[in-house]
Amino acid sequence: MSSRWDPWAELADRDHIILGFDPCARVGGGAVYARRGAFAAIVIDPALDRRERRAALAHELVHDERGGGCDHTDMGAQWRAVVARDEARVDQIAATRLVPLDELRSFLRARGSVGPVTLADIAEEFDVPIRVAATAMRALQHKSQR
Repeated sequence: MSSRWDPWAELADRDHIILGFDPCARVGGGAVYARRGAFAAIVIDPALDRRERRAALAHELVHDERGGGCDHTDMGAQWRAVVARDEARVDQIAATRLVPLDELRSFLRARGSVGPVTLADIAEEFDVPIRVAATAMRALQHKSQR
């Protein structure tokens, strides 16, 4: 049984979120999340490929759960460090939902018995961008070190 999280199905269950596609999302790195009152919006850059759109949506849904992102402009250096840590944590949460660590470990065992496994192999298996595969691998390594 797969424990893979489907961000598109999750979005369908969150009635308070309006989804849009607009190039303005490039300002936020490919996607942006904003909340006002009972409603929220996620805007994704339509130029992103399918895997990047999926990863961007997952990232913004995690922001929704955690109370939203924030405007990164006009903040002092100390706040930029806090935001950077929060963004890294959101990336990690999204990555480990898209690439469940138990399934990643099993995939590495199975594929590793026939040869080296690359980040591209992981990205293909879990239908994620390579950067998400790399984040999941770092999370698995960190978990293994504990």
